Formats: sequence, structure tokens, C-alpha cells
Amino acid sequence: MRRRRTVVSLAAALSLALLLPMAGIASGAASSRTIQILDNCDGPTFNAVLGDGACVRNGGMAFEKFIGKLVRKGTVASWRFAPERLKLANGGTITAKNRGGEFHTFTEVAAYGGGCVDELNAILGLAPVPECADPSLFGTTGVAPGARLQTAPLSSGTHFFMCLIHPWQRTTVQVQ
Repeated sequence: MRRRRTVVSLAAALSLALLLPMAGIASGAASSRTIQILDNCDGPTFNAVLGDGACVRNGGMAFEKFIGKLVRKGTVASWRFAPERLKLANGGTITAKNRGGEFHTFTEVAAYGGGCVDELNAILGLAPVPECADPSLFGTTGVAPGARLQTAPLSSGTHFFMCLIHPWQRTTVQVQ
């Protein structure tokens, strides 16, 4: 009986010794994270208004319904970055994966504001962020449907990322 207690105690101590270092790793900030870029565009209706290739999905939310929601609510919930907030280790990176049917950007901005599409800014009552003055950002931070974009390593502090087309798509990253 005494031998059995010793074996059980030893096994418990060994398990604890192995798990404690792992618990510290799990609770710390990750060195890389993935952001999902999501939308629910309906290809036929979006393409009819915006031109061929604007949306590569079949089915989803019709363009007219999208605009109606944007006018009423100032956002369209199925167009989003997920998660909207996250923590990351100093020097960590983010991979943004476009799982939607439209082209989006995953652009770091100094502060949130309007995007670079005048018509959407007019509906939302927003002014474009200063970053819109740099048209090269669409080429360097753009993410086509099904594509991925990885950020450079991020320094400590708070970083703001948004879509320059759909400015309500946002993620705030706290780098520790």
C-alpha cells in the first residue's frame, strides 16, 4: 500500500512538473496568429453592379441587401475580420486569410476611420484614413479571395488593421 502511494505521488509530481512549463507557454501571447477575412457577397448581383470579378462566390447576400444594411446599421456583420481583437508576442506576425468572395485589404493604419471608397464613406459619413493617399497599399496589403498575406514582425504596442475598402472590417492587435 505504501509503495502504491509513493508511485502515485511520484506520478502526480512528474505530471505537474511537465504541465507547469506548458501552462506558461499556453497563457503567453502567441508568436503568430491568423485573421480570417470574411464576407458574404453574392457574385451575380455584386458583379452586375461593380463589374465582372467583383465577387467570385455564387450565392450569399445580394448587393441591394448589402447596401440596405450598410445604410441602416453602418456595418454589415458578415463582412468582418475574425477575431476583432488579439494579443501577439513582440516580433510576432499575423497571417490574414481571405475566406470571402471579394478583394479586401489588411492594412495597418494609425487610427480607424473611413476607407478609400468614396461611395461607401458617403453612406457611412466617414472621411478616408490618411493611408488612402498611398495607392500602393492596395498592391502591398491587398488579399484576393482564397489568398493570404503575412505581416512583417510587429513591435510592442497597439496596432490597428482595417480593410481600406470596407472600413468596418477591423482588428486591434496588442503586441506584448
